[in-house]
Amino acid sequence: MLRILILICSTNVSPQDCQRETALDMISGPQVTSIMTCAMQGQAIVASTAAIGRRPDEYMKIRCEHLPDQRSAQRF
Repeated sequence: MLRILILICSTNVSPQDCQRETALDMISGPQVTSIMTCAMQGQAIVASTAAIGRRPDEYMKIRCEHLPDQRSAQRF
């Protein structure tokens, strides 16, 4: 499983350096089953939040993060 994560980063941060630790804000999206679904739904989330109006010195980056395996997370 994957989780969609939208990072809002400063234009002073390069896209490759835009990570959880450097982001100004994050939008956590739903869980999805494929990288293609993550990309498509991530773009839909970005499009729907574009109306909110970000500052001109910010940009959004879509990340698709693997979730820990539930079976291995329950082992002690």
